[in-house]
Amino acid sequence: MFTANKPKIIIAAIACRPYVQAAVACGYEVVAMDVFTDIEVSNLAESCYQLGLSNGQLNMHQLIQVISSLDLQQFIGFCYGAGFEKEPTVLSKINALLPVIGNLEQVVRRCKVPDDFFLLCEQLQVPHPKVLYPEEMLKLPPNPAGWLRKEIGASGGAHVKPMVDMQSLDLKESNDQKRVFDSVYYQQFQQGKPVSCLFIANNKRMQEQGVQVVGFNEQLVNPSNDSPFRYGGAVSNVAMNDEAKARLEQYVNQLSQAIGLVGLNSCDAICDGDAIYVLEINPRLSATMGLYTDYQLFEKHIAAFDGNAVEFEQGDTKNHAQYVIYAECEMTIKDDITWPAWVYDRPVSGSFLVAGMPVCTVIAEAETVEHAIGLVHERAVAMTHEFLN
Repeated sequence: MFTANKPKIIIAAIACRPYVQAAVACGYEVVAMDVFTDIEVSNLAESCYQLGLSNGQLNMHQLIQVISSLDLQQFIGFCYGAGFEKEPTVLSKINALLPVIGNLEQVVRRCKVPDDFFLLCEQLQVPHPKVLYPEEMLKLPPNPAGWLRKEIGASGGAHVKPMVDMQSLDLKESNDQKRVFDSVYYQQFQQGKPVSCLFIANNKRMQEQGVQVVGFNEQLVNPSNDSPFRYGGAVSNVAMNDEAKARLEQYVNQLSQAIGLVGLNSCDAICDGDAIYVLEINPRLSATMGLYTDYQLFEKHIAAFDGNAVEFEQGDTKNHAQYVIYAECEMTIKDDITWPAWVYDRPVSGSFLVAGMPVCTVIAEAETVEHAIGLVHERAVAMTHEFLN
């Protein structure tokens, strides 16, 4: 499977299967680093290293240790997904060892520090739900309904909580106050459909061609009792009218040029009729690239990073859906589980999972968004019964 003439690359993320799969499909040989080292990653990658989690991010000490132990001259670079948002300084450290093919520390900070990002949105007149910070929230009435508490630099949606009681802010001691002020912000809940835009940005060609939209997607939630906005997956070709799509593309163009984004990125937003409200930019590889497996997106990511023109044509027009199944209780993966072809991110037999951990991802495709969502939910129920029986 692996030959000496294939370009080699390192890919790291909390869960890196979609990126490894995309890279291998484009002819790359991959060394993978993530938290789960599931069956697909193990089968696809030349080698894989399991890293721990630290404060919801990859354990950066382990990551640097593993990278430093490799013969880096054989790799063309390093790509990454979720897991670096809280500690983007590590990207500078990695870039000193081998090229980071993607956005570097300064760009990630502009996207993930709320003060900077939402100030930029206001300067560019990009609509977004109103944002406040802990010291501002203290000036509101005791029960500010309609506000969400978000953790700075977190991903996956599990960190987003309804803010219904200001007493949950423990600010009695100065250390607690500093910790809360530094780690969270509050955003007004916006009614509408959660959507995302997967796009390719080319810093050297932005003025002449702008970003190239890969697709508009509907974001799915898989709520739990304490995480009502937990990420559940996505479906391609979301039902948005042309005005809403044009506005989202315009906002993505404005933000990309101002921030200096390169390669594949995604933008999360709320669509309410014609109106678009931007929530965040994810300046990294996105799991939604798994909805577009026929598009050779990994190759286009590298081409855009290098400043080369990216030839892009819309491919499969079917609706592709992916949905994450989470453990509802402590569980051990049995040896006799039947894994259908429409299941990805399979844990190895004997893996022990605590409640709330992702178990696997189910996929589906259909002629309409509604049918794709219905089928992927149906498959998720079937797999959940398989785990529990």
